[in-house]
Amino acid sequence: MPSDGPGLSQGHQGLSVGVRAVRTSVLVQVREGLRTKQEGDEMAGEIHVLDDDARGGRTYGGLASKIITFLAILYVLLEVAALQFVVIDLWIFMALVLILVIILGFTTIPFSPKVKGRMRKLDWFFLLIGVAPCVYIILEMDRLQWTYGSTVLPLDVFFSVLLIISLLELVRRSFGWAMPVTALVFLAYAFFGHLLPADYFGHTGLKATNVIGFMLGPMAIFGTVMSAMVQIIFLFMMFSTFLQMSGAGDFFAQLASSVAGRYRGGPAKVSVFSSSLFGTISGSSVANVAVDGGITIPLMVKTGFKPAFAAAVEATASTGGQIMPPVMGAGAFIMAELLGIPYAEVIIAAAIPAILYYLGLYCMVDLYAVRENLHGLPREQLERPLRVLKEGWHLLIPVIILLYQLTVIGSSISRAGLLSIASIIIVSWFRKKTRLGLFRLIEAMKEGALSTVGIASICACAGIIIGVVSITGLGVKFGSAVLMLSGGKLFFVLLFTAVICLILGMGLPTTASYIIAASVGVPPMIRLGVSPIAAHLFVFYFACISAITPPVCAAVYTACGFSGTDVMKTGRIATLLGISAYIAPFIFVYHPVLLMKGNFFDILYQFLMACLGIAAVSMGVIGSSYFGKVRWNWVSRVLFFGSFFGFIIPSRVLDIWAAVAVIVGILVTPQAWRSILRPGTSTPPSI
Repeated sequence: MPSDGPGLSQGHQGLSVGVRAVRTSVLVQVREGLRTKQEGDEMAGEIHVLDDDARGGRTYGGLASKIITFLAILYVLLEVAALQFVVIDLWIFMALVLILVIILGFTTIPFSPKVKGRMRKLDWFFLLIGVAPCVYIILEMDRLQWTYGSTVLPLDVFFSVLLIISLLELVRRSFGWAMPVTALVFLAYAFFGHLLPADYFGHTGLKATNVIGFMLGPMAIFGTVMSAMVQIIFLFMMFSTFLQMSGAGDFFAQLASSVAGRYRGGPAKVSVFSSSLFGTISGSSVANVAVDGGITIPLMVKTGFKPAFAAAVEATASTGGQIMPPVMGAGAFIMAELLGIPYAEVIIAAAIPAILYYLGLYCMVDLYAVRENLHGLPREQLERPLRVLKEGWHLLIPVIILLYQLTVIGSSISRAGLLSIASIIIVSWFRKKTRLGLFRLIEAMKEGALSTVGIASICACAGIIIGVVSITGLGVKFGSAVLMLSGGKLFFVLLFTAVICLILGMGLPTTASYIIAASVGVPPMIRLGVSPIAAHLFVFYFACISAITPPVCAAVYTACGFSGTDVMKTGRIATLLGISAYIAPFIFVYHPVLLMKGNFFDILYQFLMACLGIAAVSMGVIGSSYFGKVRWNWVSRVLFFGSFFGFIIPSRVLDIWAAVAVIVGILVTPQAWRSILRPGTSTPPSI
């Protein structure tokens, strides 16, 4: 796996929590006969290896472990106090958080995966040069609040340089070289951009001291993105960790198996269901694959799915976790902060596209099962849904409380997050096996705090890029250039922005690629009349689906670790399975009705038409029918694919033409209408 991907091998710490949360579930299913003992032992070993790689860090015992636990708990208590009980200046709050993040980061993430053991002098060096500037900011806060952006002292420059070096190194350890190199390229532009022609993004020239000093303040490192991290993202990452530690991952996996496991293509449908459920609390495609993939991929292969297709299904299903409300990817929280709107508005707007995404994947899986004549799992190997719900229904309460607080009452994000976390602790005591006692509670706080180290460092590093865009006016220049190259045509602006997102996503985590693309790609869209939330969701979607887009597709790499298949081949299949996600953003930019903008009946009608379009394009991609064993010819498949655009674009005329295209597509395959009605051609049951 490449080191410049989104951090599987170098400290993507949040994965280990979810992986451990379902390891017990895997072993239980092994004993129940879902796979042989040998297969179960091999899979348990694979998950253990992935767990260690995901952590990518040191393990301590004795006093050192207690100190790290204490610092992690202190981090959690600081967040809770500042968000709910104590009034503290936001700049100071972010500096305090960054101190703890840097300490925890350099003590738990080694210089290289090959270099483990105790901390070395180099680790202490990077730790100290990261902590010192934060302490300096706190001590000099009164002066900095008055002089930031106008007066830069030599000490400001000195400590700013130290902080930048420390952050770049921490991000490199967590996510590889891509983000640090990107930040350095932007800094180089700030220093030397005046050498470029004005028509090619050249600026008037800036003093190096002013640029470096600017990075230390609330329009750069301690800006909007870091603010979203400490006030929003942290809480929801803690919510996810607490819910997983209480056994929600296990419950969702069992619920999905009990509901969909016995139908045709059952294991793949289990993957779709469990990933969508886990996505409501995870918001990480890689973590989602790590949790579900160890169970679903071998099970799919065992029941007849080709390994590459099985891995592609899991990667595509898991990627949807970042766009599935209520806990979407970290970029969604930053989006709410950048737009200055409640997070509830973001999750409401994202609901229909997320449902369509999973509906499309479900249809693809169902049709593949028809084509390959794949059956589900034996009923006796599956739990009954009501029994699963009876055992774990209480784990749904925190999710319901979170949604109620955000969408019905309209509570602040911090209040909704804290109440939801408190509810997890309370409801966990409803069952002995989910109970969060003192020791598990401490472990959850520790794991939650450590899981935020990587994302906090990358949010701070992203502030460097935003600072450069702000101080140089690059966003305005880039927007003007895009408008000029596109001739003012919105479609070409969208196409260019989508390509930028996918390219950035090849080397950067979703959050980073979204932030960079939004800073330069959203302004020209808004200037052409696109609503701000549609523009930001467009960028966010393409930043997310870069996880399944070759050549660098982090979710696919993770899934291939379980399937042993070629990454490029699996990535191409995943791209086809997620085809609706590549098209839908263009549609909701032109027609925001899919973002819940409009009256109820228009939204409902267009949603149903979009569902028909998804069902049709799935037949075009897979080449089989939902009923009967029909293999569509190329003419039918082209018509089905074309009908998708007619159904999904809000237009009554296009809906009629799309329906005609589907009917013609059925009729031009002679086998179709005869096969559907012919006795003896029944397919396995589906839902």
